[in-house]
Amino acid sequence: MNLKQFIEKYQNKSVDFDGAYSAQCVDLFNQYLVDVLKIEKPIQMFPVMSAFQIWDYAKDNNLFKRIVNEPSTFPQEGDIVVWGKGVGKHGHVAIIVSASMMEFTSFDQNWIPNKNINIPSIAKLEKHDYKNVIGFLRLVKKSPDINLDKLVEALNKLDGKKTYITVAGIILTVLGYNLGYIDDKTLDILDTIFLALIGFSLRDAIKKK
Repeated sequence: MNLKQFIEKYQNKSVDFDGAYSAQCVDLFNQYLVDVLKIEKPIQMFPVMSAFQIWDYAKDNNLFKRIVNEPSTFPQEGDIVVWGKGVGKHGHVAIIVSASMMEFTSFDQNWIPNKNINIPSIAKLEKHDYKNVIGFLRLVKKSPDINLDKLVEALNKLDGKKTYITVAGIILTVLGYNLGYIDDKTLDILDTIFLALIGFSLRDAIKKK
């Protein structure tokens, strides 16, 4: 599931991930970690009582890069934004959808708590400025390695320009996958092409660390 699909699934709905304290902003955060970032046990990783504590817990794992909110920093789609106590004693957390220099849109739950505690909050898109934002958490993508033995074995079967074209294609594919421009579905398509060309599976060569 990607961010767009996540929003389509939960927008205008109440997300109560832990089944306690009704639908809070941390519930939507936990659901995002499970559905989109594929983190199986978010509560164990972030055992917080308040949303602002997420920022401190993030430094204790190697899954996220912490980006302090400064004039020179800029959030990206899919980043997790964390507010401090300036917006309330528990802070706040949401997922970045789009951003400009002066404001950003995020997918939030319980940004403005319902006064009637019997009416649960719903997840929806909200516009914000950067006031009271501590910073942003960005998932660290693990770099793939190339299995050189298998690659050389396959390339030894090629001659001339076909070799150079294939090598360039593989290098660009791995680089694009590493940087996040190529997703798993696209990689599967390219893998099939390389397999047809030279009997070489790109997926066999890529090892995720």
